[in-house]
Amino acid sequence: MTTTETPYLLGSDPDELRRLEEQAAALAPATRTILRLAGIGPGMRVLDLGTGAGDVAFEVADLVGPGGSVVGVDASAQALAWAARRTEARGVPNVSFVHADLHDVPITGPFDAVVGRLVLLYTPEPARVLRRYATLVRPGGVFVAMEYEMSAAGMLPSTPFAERLVHWLTEAFRRSGLDPLLGARLGSVFDAAGLPPAAVLGLQGYRPPGDPTGARMATGILRTLEPVLVRTGIATPEELGLDTLEERFRRHQDEGELVFRLPTLVGAWATVEEGHDD
Repeated sequence: MTTTETPYLLGSDPDELRRLEEQAAALAPATRTILRLAGIGPGMRVLDLGTGAGDVAFEVADLVGPGGSVVGVDASAQALAWAARRTEARGVPNVSFVHADLHDVPITGPFDAVVGRLVLLYTPEPARVLRRYATLVRPGGVFVAMEYEMSAAGMLPSTPFAERLVHWLTEAFRRSGLDPLLGARLGSVFDAAGLPPAAVLGLQGYRPPGDPTGARMATGILRTLEPVLVRTGIATPEELGLDTLEERFRRHQDEGELVFRLPTLVGAWATVEEGHDD
């Protein structure tokens, strides 16, 4: 997702879009659980903010079924072209996309729900985004936001190697002016948006030794973040060692019989009441 106010830190080239697909696969169980708990179901019309490669839109489409529909919005034409190709390949007739900046979307409601995963992180005023899009939700509809609590990632038992990687990840976002702990603050963001008290739930995935997910995810995100890491002095290219990081990660996890702990995906949702406005 990109906006004109805050450039998307991770870009949208093909390698990054493939990384996002792999990340989405790892997040799919937690995402489906949050969407179901929030009440996304058959026949609903849903707006997906910052749809990117389309993964959340596809999850929602499965839940709303053929009687429902999903509109995905993103500012990256490249990401939307990728999402459109995937939509055609999957044969998903109830998903469409709109190319627009998050702060200037030519869409009118009402929607039964607005959802967004890992999108508020890249907005300078998350509460303002929630407040603006809540006006597109019918009374009794729901707003669902999902964000990372990044510091929860790591190895079990913890190791200096894993702690260093998590430090690089969180510092890269923090020094870019973005909040790596936003997921933990979603309840306060909903309050600031004037929405009813949100249900807030964090779900975390775990991967055993021998599972390549952790090594691929860590290497992929740090490769994308390398310019920020080097420019801000968090790490040198030699310290990162990206050419061998995936292999070193796997060896470290397997030899230590360590469990990889994904960042917590925090979901928050609230019912939009009658009379909500800007």
